[in-house]
Amino acid sequence: MSFKQNISKKLDDGSLPGVDLNHKFNFMCHDDCMGTCCTNITIQLDPWDVELMSRHLNISGQDFVEEYCDVGFSNEMKWPYVTLKHAAKGPCAFMLEDGRCEVYPARSRNCRTYPIGRAVRFDEKGNKEERVFIVEKMSFCLGHNAEDEWTVEEWFNDSEAQKFYQMSDLYLELINYATTKLNSRVWMSQQIGQMIMPLLYGPDMLRKKLSISEEEVGHEEFYHRRLKAVKVILEDIAANFGFGPQTDVEAETFAGSVMDRVKEVLLSQ
Repeated sequence: MSFKQNISKKLDDGSLPGVDLNHKFNFMCHDDCMGTCCTNITIQLDPWDVELMSRHLNISGQDFVEEYCDVGFSNEMKWPYVTLKHAAKGPCAFMLEDGRCEVYPARSRNCRTYPIGRAVRFDEKGNKEERVFIVEKMSFCLGHNAEDEWTVEEWFNDSEAQKFYQMSDLYLELINYATTKLNSRVWMSQQIGQMIMPLLYGPDMLRKKLSISEEEVGHEEFYHRRLKAVKVILEDIAANFGFGPQTDVEAETFAGSVMDRVKEVLLSQ
């Protein structure tokens, strides 16, 4: 059972109760255990996580993925995923000698909200269901002994988590659309996953290839357009297998290369 499946099961059976935004808890990172939680841990990254960290380091998204990430393909979800490779095998590559984080201002959503976790899933109608919970306490963590008291809302605001959640939810909505409306679990392959990776994790390459400057299209808007481009491409592919809304569209609609379709979306107003 995966970590996400385990969390979902515990939330459903009540062994990991959800909390609301007004729930109070005590926590503050402690110098004596600083960085311990950044070792031998699976940290999955969304496209927005990678984009912010790569921009913070002043490198391209593709270079960031190549240098710091492992790329896999979930046989359960039939979808590509990215994790921090050093953290999974030992100390995180961004952990400094004192245990603090080199990319702290741009750290991923999962890193910035601990010990608060958040699970998102969708019902049969596609409505989002959000559950917030306190992550199970690690034996080495001294943060729970702090006198500092927070509400969940205060913790989210202090960590600037809400923007990350908004961007993450857009990505989750795309995956949910692909799996439920396009039946992607039937036809998605590692090859197709590799094809959409530049759209998800390579904004710099796309900007350069299509001559789209940051002044013309800001980072957040470009992120929205990239996800829309993935949706369009997957709808075209799904139609070839008899799934999705494009199955009744005339074949002429799909004339041109994949890059032509991507360019059309990325340059749209």
